[in-house]
Amino acid sequence: MTVAKFVKDNLVLVVGLTLPLLLMAGFLAVSALPQSLTDPPKYDLVFATNDYPAAPAPVAIRLVVKDHVLVAQYNKIPGQTGNALWKKLFVFEASTGRVRQLPLGFPPDMAAIESMREEPVASAAGLQLDSTVQSPDGYELSFGDRRGGGLLLEIFGGSRRYEARLRKGGRSVPIPALAGESFDYGTAEFVGWVTGRG
Repeated sequence: MTVAKFVKDNLVLVVGLTLPLLLMAGFLAVSALPQSLTDPPKYDLVFATNDYPAAPAPVAIRLVVKDHVLVAQYNKIPGQTGNALWKKLFVFEASTGRVRQLPLGFPPDMAAIESMREEPVASAAGLQLDSTVQSPDGYELSFGDRRGGGLLLEIFGGSRRYEARLRKGGRSVPIPALAGESFDYGTAEFVGWVTGRG
């Protein structure tokens, strides 16, 4: 029996078997299109998460960018005896796709802080930052969604959790978690884009 005769005699069977395969191939091609048409991110992202130190901090910390420099604002909370949250600082390196932590220790004279005090963050001293929400190349920090989808969601690059990602149009670049750290919605806080070093 020739292939042409088999196809003619079993047209419904052949269509029933090949159509799903063609549809899957088409969906894979369409889902890969935004990734191939959009350039990968070029700028490193600095972000922070809350930390719960073993020894409670008597001051709160806020991280801000002033004149392209990362500054820590320390502030004693009135009536508080030492339960302020602290921060952990991270850099997502766009070129490698890796995350590394920047040291962010307590100020040496923390107990003596009575009013708001600002100091440059030493571990970010060589970084020039831009606190604009969108990077110069168009990426933004966003978070995955909790849509259902199971296997199809996994195949087509979706996200089950509110995980941190860089997005530009249809391109989505996940920010990998570190051991013992997860960067989900509500935990990862945007600080700035690294626009220069020096």
